[in-house]
Order: sequence, then C-alpha cells, then structure tokens
Amino acid sequence: MLAVFVAGIPTLLAVPRPVAPVELPEPFIEPRALDGVARHDLALADEAERERLDAEVRRVGSALRAYGLAEVANDVTGVAHERREVADAAKSAIARGEAPMARLRAYELRSFLRELRRWEQTGEETDELRELGGAFLDHARRSGWSDGHRLILDDTVRAVLFKKRWMDLTLTRGADLEVTAAEERALQRFLLLHPPREGSWGDAGGKAAAERVLYLAEQYRLRKIEELRALDPSYPADLGRGVVLYHLHRYPLAVEAFRRHLEAHPDGPYALRAENYLRAALGSALDAP
Repeated sequence: MLAVFVAGIPTLLAVPRPVAPVELPEPFIEPRALDGVARHDLALADEAERERLDAEVRRVGSALRAYGLAEVANDVTGVAHERREVADAAKSAIARGEAPMARLRAYELRSFLRELRRWEQTGEETDELRELGGAFLDHARRSGWSDGHRLILDDTVRAVLFKKRWMDLTLTRGADLEVTAAEERALQRFLLLHPPREGSWGDAGGKAAAERVLYLAEQYRLRKIEELRALDPSYPADLGRGVVLYHLHRYPLAVEAFRRHLEAHPDGPYALRAENYLRAALGSALDAP
C-alpha cells in the first residue's frame, strides 16, 4: 500500500482537483441498431399473424403460457411439469427450423409488451400478461424496477429480458433467436445502473440492512463490469471498477484501477474524469485509518 501511495504522489500534485467518483461509464448504445431489431421483431410478429404457425410450434406457445400461469401461482409441481412440457414441445418444433420459432417468439413478445403497457395504464394484470410473462411483475417489484404501476425498464430492456427467459425455457439457440450485441449492451447498461435487489437484499430494515443492500449492489456492478469487458473490449472497465471500489471504500484498489485506466488511455475521452477520480481516491486512501 505504501508503494502505491508513494508512486501516486506525483499524480496527486499534477491533476487539477479531486472529484468523488460517482458517475459510472456507460456502455455504448446503438439506437439505430435497436430500432432495427424492434422493427424486425414487429415484422416477424405480423408474419406469424398472417401465416398460420405449424401445430408443433403452436404447442410451444401453449406450453409457455401454461408455465407462466403455474409460475404466477407459485405451483412448484406445476412449474416443473410445464417446464418439461415446454422443453419437449420446443425440441420437436425446432426440428422444423428456427424461423417459425422466431416468429412465435416475436408474436408473443408483441403481446407481452402490449399487456405491460396496459398494466401501466390501468393497473390491471391480465391473464395474458401472466401467461406470457409469468412472475415478471413480481420480479420487477423485488428488483426495485417499478414505481407503483410504472416500470423503469424501457421497451428494449423489457424485450431482451423476455427473449432471454423464452430461450432459457425452450432451451433453443440459433442465429434467428439470439439477442444481438446491441441488445445485450442495452441490457447490461440497465443492470449496471439499476442492479436488482433480490430476496434478502432489502427485506430487513435498519442501517445495517441498508448498508448491506448498497454493498451487494456494488458487488453486482463489479460482475456486470467484467461481463461488459468481455462483451465490448472498448468499454472502460478499469474506470468503472475504480468507481465501484471507491464506493466500497476500497481506496487503494480504486487507485490502482484508475491508474490502470490512465496508463491505457492517457488522452482518452475519460482521461480528465479519471484523473480527478484518482486524486480523490488517493486522498481517501491516505486519510483512511
């Protein structure tokens, strides 16, 4: 630690001013690419409506809806049974190609997004929303993603979560079904800014419980930053790690992270911010007992 501090003294004297690290760098978002994905999904949904889907593919849709109702009812036996039904139906349907399955998913996705908007407008959780989304609303509430009858997730994030759940349940993969890199970055951005508060994260009251919620949120962010690093090598992961480590009061480690970022990107778009954050981290590390 002493070596880190001594090595950092010249930097401490050279940078303009200390600024407490509060702002996480966000991953690059491609609005045009996301709009293109949304338009493609709508076109697939229209195709599914115009052209009657094969019976095997429709069986997948029915099984997914039965699973959703069992999940909402917290029927453990029913969930296990219907999950097997979904997997079996999908195994038969995928043999006919990915395209029909993609059309089915797009059709269900459009209905799911429509029913979510209905719930936000009226507060009514329809049977179709339960069938298509299962315990989605419960998960959103537990995660801190809802404010009354409003969700903080935009349509892109809602769609990506739906698609991932759909693929997990059907056990299907393929070029026509995988989420795009642009969609994945949009989801990771949301999760980085709004880490979920699951289970015991926020159940208990008091200062200790609040501190634990914050601690677990920052640990979650560290994992998301590493996932973003793997997904997009241009993402300034060391800068993000430094911000989170500073929030966790791990000041020497934050210093190291900011210095790594500056060594790799001395003149990049985040350089001044990283220098200011580094100064704050150095000061906090020297002041820490």
